[in-house]
Amino acid sequence: MSAFLGHIHFWLYKKIRLVIEREDLIYKEAQKSLGDLADELHFVAVDLYGKPIPADRNLEMIIDHSNIHGWLQNQIEIATVREANFIKDLLDCGGEDAETAILTAFVTQGAACGKVAADELNKGEHTPQEIYQVMQNYYLNGMPCDGGDTVLADTPDEYVWEGSHANQKANWAKAGVDQTFMMATYQAWFTGFVSAADPKFKFTVELIDGEFPQYKIVRA
Repeated sequence: MSAFLGHIHFWLYKKIRLVIEREDLIYKEAQKSLGDLADELHFVAVDLYGKPIPADRNLEMIIDHSNIHGWLQNQIEIATVREANFIKDLLDCGGEDAETAILTAFVTQGAACGKVAADELNKGEHTPQEIYQVMQNYYLNGMPCDGGDTVLADTPDEYVWEGSHANQKANWAKAGVDQTFMMATYQAWFTGFVSAADPKFKFTVELIDGEFPQYKIVRA
């Protein structure tokens, strides 16, 4: 990654901000059913990992220009682990109400991002790959140097990749959150995104041997 701020850094930071915004959305959804408990648990997450960077902060003013790559990588870890820690505590203390709030937040943000992405897509017919590619502008999947998803199929009717979450699992482990549930949250996000980006497509999950998920964007 370049030693000077460029488009890719702003692109990546936008996706970090989306994780921060999603954490806040989870918090607000949890407050509806859990009240003060949501306040207490979010305070714990912020106390452990620091306050989220305010939305009005300009990247050029807050980034470490002597270590651009390291700063962004650290912000990915902080945002992802703080969100996962908050989710873990909500699940531990809030039960089904917390689970519903979390999944609602993920699918809501996914759909909101999908609506914005719809404007980025060219008018007319799209391919599953185009939906997947535009989704990468919103889905934080590690650093660019971490490598992306393993693609299994790319046809006019479906785009398939391994649902390994290889770039998220280390941070989930640091938070101690249930990884199966975290995969379900991202699946909810993908579902909301794809349907909103182009209603002619949908996101599906297929379990191979009952254990290994394959993610698909297919025609609805």
